[in-house]
Amino acid sequence: IRVAMNLINKLPKIALYALSCITIIIGLLFYFGSEATTSYNNIEYAEPAFTNAIMIWTYILIGLAVVITLGFVIYHFILSAMKDPKNAVKPVLVLCGIVLLFLVTYLIGDGTPLNIPGYDGADNVYSWLKITDMFLFVTYTLLVVAFALIIYSNVAKYIKK
Repeated sequence: IRVAMNLINKLPKIALYALSCITIIIGLLFYFGSEATTSYNNIEYAEPAFTNAIMIWTYILIGLAVVITLGFVIYHFILSAMKDPKNAVKPVLVLCGIVLLFLVTYLIGDGTPLNIPGYDGADNVYSWLKITDMFLFVTYTLLVVAFALIIYSNVAKYIKK
C-alpha cells in the first residue's frame, strides 16, 4: 500500500514533466522545423510545417484542463453537499450565473455575415459569428469583473484599516 501511495503522490509531478516535455518538443518543432507552403487563391503562403500539431496539442491541453477542472468541481460539490446541503447551493448559483452570462452574450451577439475580401470559407455564417461574439463578450465581461474585484479588494483593504 505504501508503494502505491508513493506512486499516487508522484503521479502529478510525472504528468507535469511528461506534458511539459511534449509541449517543448512540439514547440521546438513548430519554431525550428521546416516550412510548408499552402496555396490560397493562387497565392503561395509559407507556414511552419507543424502548425497542425501545435494546434491539436493546444486543443488536447485545453480539453484536459476543462475535464480535470470539472471533475474536481463535481467532486468538491458532492463532498460539500453531503456535509452541508445549504452551502452546496452556492456553486449551483454560480453555474446558473455563468450559463445566464453565456445566454445573454449569445443573444446580443451579431450574426451578420462579414464582407471579407478573398475569403470563401464556410465559417462566415450566422451561427459561428454569434458564437464568436458570445465568447468575445464573455471575455470582456470577465476581464471587467476581474479588474473591478482587484480594485475592490485593494480599496476594501485600506478601508478596513
